[in-house]
Amino acid sequence: MKIIFIYIIFISGILYGQTDSEEKSAEFGLNDLIKSALESNSQLEPIEFEKKILSAKIDQVNYQSSSFLQFMVDYIPVNFSSAGEYSLFYTQPIKLFGKLNAEEKLARTVSLKPEIEKKELENELIRAVKENYFMLSVNEKLLSFNKEYREIINTITSSIEIRYSAGKGNQYEIFKSNNEFQDLLLEEIELSNNKKILINNLRTLSNTELPENFRTKNIEILLKIEPPVLDSSKLFTELKSNNTDFKFIERLNEETKIEKNIAKLERKPDMELMTGYRYMSETKDNFILFAVSVDLPFMPWNEKRIDALINEKILMEKKLSSETNSLEVKLKNELKNNLVKINSSLEKIKYISEILIPQTEQTFKSILISYETASNEFMDLLDTYRSLRKNNKMLAEEEMNYLILISELEKLIGKQILTIN
Repeated sequence: MKIIFIYIIFISGILYGQTDSEEKSAEFGLNDLIKSALESNSQLEPIEFEKKILSAKIDQVNYQSSSFLQFMVDYIPVNFSSAGEYSLFYTQPIKLFGKLNAEEKLARTVSLKPEIEKKELENELIRAVKENYFMLSVNEKLLSFNKEYREIINTITSSIEIRYSAGKGNQYEIFKSNNEFQDLLLEEIELSNNKKILINNLRTLSNTELPENFRTKNIEILLKIEPPVLDSSKLFTELKSNNTDFKFIERLNEETKIEKNIAKLERKPDMELMTGYRYMSETKDNFILFAVSVDLPFMPWNEKRIDALINEKILMEKKLSSETNSLEVKLKNELKNNLVKINSSLEKIKYISEILIPQTEQTFKSILISYETASNEFMDLLDTYRSLRKNNKMLAEEEMNYLILISELEKLIGKQILTIN
């Protein structure tokens, strides 16, 4: 009966550890934390201010330059025998040929940068929240395993002590069993500290006050869901549409095209209109003045400057096109590698859960029975116990690795694949 009791404790401990992280938290689930992070993370506020700053610049470039008024007193005799000449001039510079529209279009294109930065930050926040949440889930599972393993070791130690008192065991086995228990206590300290760090990370990311006893929930649902069909060609189409690296290059390319157009418009002349009034006190005459000034951008030295500027923008367009091709190759390779890792992780999970762990559990049960009947040495039992611990830990960590790989894929393509709450 004692053998059956020990085995039942062990198996129930493993099952408990595998489902314990499903207990519901009183308030927050994964989607709640993600939503809170996307709404109130401290890194979002600077981006909002940058967006407002760049939007304010639009109205700085879509108006003509300021006009100016000039008043002048001239031709005043040294002996002040007459009042001299009085002049009043009003001048208005005017940009023509759609130059203001081009500058406004450039300002609007530049103002899109914060939106792309915000989307990039949102993708990173989702990935970071999920990664810490999944790591916390595994931490909870390992803590639960640790507790059950300590109960098993205590039970085995008690059995050894009984045998030792009856003259059938030896003190060495007791020491080894106690050492194993001490290792578990050390592991518990490390896991408990890691748990605090992970909860602190989630607090910072989501800007939410989480309790010290915060627990994850519903992670097992994700592991039971059939994994999505990960077609590389479809995913790459999603990637090109949503990936922020592509969007940054597209925006820079659009800026360069507008800047090239603005450079070409410099060949077109600007105009300056002036009107004025003049009074000559000596003759008591009044005069009205009208003048038109035109730039001469076609002068050879100016033409060369404009040609160099246009050539610079053309080279920049070619550079951005080259960067787009390079980025496409890089991200396509990264996508394929990510899919290989995900499929490999799924294969490992299936092998560990369906073959390795059942075999190790059966071996442990057999060795435990043999040890009770003195057919096997204590070290055989200890080695089998360690293998079972290792395999269950390996399964928990591989399940976490699979979920983290999926979250990295989501960040890459800019779209969530697995969601729970």
